[in-house]
Amino acid sequence: HRTATGCIEELVDCSGGEEISLESGTKRKLDAMMESLKRVRSARSIVFCNKIETCRVVENALKRQDDIGQVLAYHEAIRADLRTAALNSWLTPPNPEEPPKILVCTDRTSRGIDSMWCEHVILFEFPRDPSEYVRRVGRTARGAGGQGVVTVLVLGKQVALAKEIMDRNRSGAPVHRVPRVWS
Repeated sequence: HRTATGCIEELVDCSGGEEISLESGTKRKLDAMMESLKRVRSARSIVFCNKIETCRVVENALKRQDDIGQVLAYHEAIRADLRTAALNSWLTPPNPEEPPKILVCTDRTSRGIDSMWCEHVILFEFPRDPSEYVRRVGRTARGAGGQGVVTVLVLGKQVALAKEIMDRNRSGAPVHRVPRVWS
């Protein structure tokens, strides 16, 4: 697995600060996510989380922002009909008259969604599996000449792993380690 050529990866280390706790780390990530969404300003963005409870925290934080765009949820805690409606809304071609659309989801969305309109992917939580990183990142910069930005928000020990994966992407090496075959 490799990332698309037109994909720009940004690493944001959200570690540190006066207080080191789950709550303070989440707060720093939320702040970095908001800054990134305002800076990149894509018509279609995806925010990936590992757990539904984190999706809820992210959704609520985004909905409290006036100028961020329309927040759409896509995960198991949402009724199937509402999930489908959210995804269909996000997949429609952008209209300059409408606000940006931000899909907040779990890994369920990292497979099978093909949209040329997604120009920004945010990994709010780092994936548990390096190959899942490539699937998440692969939601942007699709198609010939596709361009996109991936913002990776990490804490503590995740920083080194994220740097290694991103370095492998830049060098063109596969993200997963290919086992050697001995003959």
